Parts: sequence; C-alpha cells; structure tokens
Amino acid sequence: MENDPFKEIQRQIEGLKRQLQEKDEQIIDLDTQITELTAYINMLQEKFAGLSLEMNDLFAANPSKKRGTYARDSIIYQAESSEVN
Repeated sequence: MENDPFKEIQRQIEGLKRQLQEKDEQIIDLDTQITELTAYINMLQEKFAGLSLEMNDLFAANPSKKRGTYARDSIIYQAESSEVN
C-alpha cells in the first residue's frame, strides 16, 4: 500500500517532533537572553545605586555645592527652555 495511513501519521508525528525541538531551542535561547539581560540590569542597578549613595555623601559633605549645582541646573534649564522673540 502506497498510501499507508499509519506511515502518513508517523511522518506527521516526526514533523511535529522537529517543530517542537525547534521551539524548545528557541525557548532555551530566549531564556539565556533573559538571564543575561537580568544580570546586566542588576549590575546597572547596583552601579547607579552606588553612584547615588556616593553623590549623597558628596552633597552631605558640601551642602553649598548642592545648592550651587541645583541653581546652575535651574539656570541652564531656564536658558534652554525660554523662547527667543
């Protein structure tokens, strides 16, 4: 029998197994990417948290510089945001 239904079903099963294996490999790749991105995000968070603490320490050590920095930033913002007529 050329058109054996069991052979056709077996071919379909093999095709589905291949598709499933490809999807599993894609999931593994995505999982690896997610793990790497999570590690990178955590590293950035630690880095910037450390910088925030360092800046807080600098401002606490020199409060007048803190006021000067805010005033300078405010002046720059106002200069950039004002309209020229």
